[in-house]
Amino acid sequence: MTLRLVFTEINFSLLFALLVFDPLRCGGRLPEVPAAQFLPAIVIVEGKTAEGVSYFSGGVSSDEREVMEERGKTYNLKLVFAEKSGAYLANVKLVIADAQGKEIIALTTNGPWFYAQLPSAKYSITATFDGQTRMINSLNLAKDKFVRQVLLW
Repeated sequence: MTLRLVFTEINFSLLFALLVFDPLRCGGRLPEVPAAQFLPAIVIVEGKTAEGVSYFSGGVSSDEREVMEERGKTYNLKLVFAEKSGAYLANVKLVIADAQGKEIIALTTNGPWFYAQLPSAKYSITATFDGQTRMINSLNLAKDKFVRQVLLW
């Protein structure tokens, strides 16, 4: 009988602790705290090569893509990186070289969209993701002509 009483006291102590320290399990209310309003993060990485070629990369969120779509109107190249399923990809290793093989842009993208304003010429594009490479061997760009290419993995 003494043993049973000890277990009852332990169970009562445990129940009391749960009621005091976990009011949600007892139907208690959460303290009222105003909901925080978080603006979506827009992280667009911009750069300029030594030759003066402007570019930017991003597009992880729909808000970023909206901003990029508007800003990209003055650029002549847009690259989109995605899986065949349609899911966008980031962290793509990208190299854009001129017809002589000189690297104009070499970077890792921080989002699935990449824009560049390149001089009129022929370029090769090499994009690598997860050890698999996609190439565009002869891409003709003109200053006033917009070119969009989608690279799928």
